Amino acid sequence: MNVEFKPVAIRERIQALDVIRGFALLGIALMNVEFFNRPLGDLDAGMPAGLAGIDYWASWFVHVFVRGKFWTMFSLLFGMGFAVMLTRAEQAGRGFFAPYLRRTLALAVFGALHFIFLWTGDILFSYAAGAVLLMLVFHSRPRVLLWLGGLLLALAAAFGAAGSFGHALPWQPMLGFGIPLLLLGVVAYSLRRWPLSGLRAVGLALYLIPALAMTIGGAVMFGQPPEAQRDRAQQAEAKTPEQKKALAESLEQRAEQRKEHARDIADETRLMRTGSYADATAWRAQSFVKHLGQTVGFAVIVLGLFLLGAWFIRSGVMADPAAHLGLFRKMAWIGIPLGIGLSLAGAGIALTHVRGQNDGAFQLASGLAFIGSLPASLGYLGAVVLLFHGRWRNWLAQLAPVGRMALSNYILQSLLGTLFFYGYGLGQWGLPRSQQVLYVLAVFAMQVMLSRWWLSTFRFGPLEWVWRWITYGKRPAMRVSAG
Repeated sequence: MNVEFKPVAIRERIQALDVIRGFALLGIALMNVEFFNRPLGDLDAGMPAGLAGIDYWASWFVHVFVRGKFWTMFSLLFGMGFAVMLTRAEQAGRGFFAPYLRRTLALAVFGALHFIFLWTGDILFSYAAGAVLLMLVFHSRPRVLLWLGGLLLALAAAFGAAGSFGHALPWQPMLGFGIPLLLLGVVAYSLRRWPLSGLRAVGLALYLIPALAMTIGGAVMFGQPPEAQRDRAQQAEAKTPEQKKALAESLEQRAEQRKEHARDIADETRLMRTGSYADATAWRAQSFVKHLGQTVGFAVIVLGLFLLGAWFIRSGVMADPAAHLGLFRKMAWIGIPLGIGLSLAGAGIALTHVRGQNDGAFQLASGLAFIGSLPASLGYLGAVVLLFHGRWRNWLAQLAPVGRMALSNYILQSLLGTLFFYGYGLGQWGLPRSQQVLYVLAVFAMQVMLSRWWLSTFRFGPLEWVWRWITYGKRPAMRVSAG
């Protein structure tokens, strides 16, 4: 492969990674449960309006301390898993590309099935898309990516200048790959020239650049008057028929977008509250296709976290965490105050998004929280490692079986959620926010016990077993006593 690293010794399973995965699963469940009780299309609306008492504080706690922090942590862990797999392949002298490709395709299938048959909040398909980008960066020549990206952008500029974009060329959408290919070429070049420092620097950049762009955009919008007031001002300023027509078309397009969004929210609410499983599944299948572009686009941010996670393994930090407790201490003491501080600042600006009224304020708040999610997740990771290597080791070790079965437990959480909350199950849609938290704690406690029992007999979780079989093309022994 093009990128050269100095392999670190990985001779056995890193138990701290399993503990962190288990901890991350709890956080993910606390975040996801809300969107088994309200439309996922409402994700950009922030905290629900009208909450009071313990339900308000339960929602506020998740909004500040959980939201955004744990998918970030899980992405870091995925990157660590990639690096562990790569390092073990190097140490064993076996091929890496083909098993990794099979592993990625299997993850994409798991994600698509999860999205369509259980829950639209799936992140596995985005992880698979990010894994494809990761493979492209590590196994492609930077020069090829740069030349191909530049060629596509040149074609886009040429056809744009010629006015051809109004003629719906059948291959025209391919031109949109120019910028991502150039970006991946720069990433691949950086990793080849500066292997370890490049992993860290490029990973941070891919995450922070869109987060900063969101924050700056929100800050620019923050001081502007509400949308309705701006529209009235623009209508008063429009003098010529052309200006009035353009403004009317813009207002009509925006109104139609809002109507479509409202219809999506209403359809999701109706189907998940009272619809049949067949109807809900058909709706999720349509939604999967409709949002495929967004899902894949999100993979660029995920790629940054994968690279950062890979740095933790390739640098030796996570391969031997006991030897780097000083770094984990700094991560905890700096990352948690910084990340949670930014989340608190965002919460102080806006907790709920009211479209057309506080768009700038909520975007600024979301951007600050987005930036803060990375240091907070790194701080949480550091704190868990420190506690695991201290007096809390025996307690935190209970999370390791859950983490070893992370894929199975993630899907199980969705299976239980869809059966408990949706109308075709027990119909508990709309459970009060504080009771949602209690539900998660009960389910997670069950998963801790179930995982420990399962792994006392079997080597892998059920989905992990299938995933490993697909990855290596050979059925692994399932029972602990086998082999």
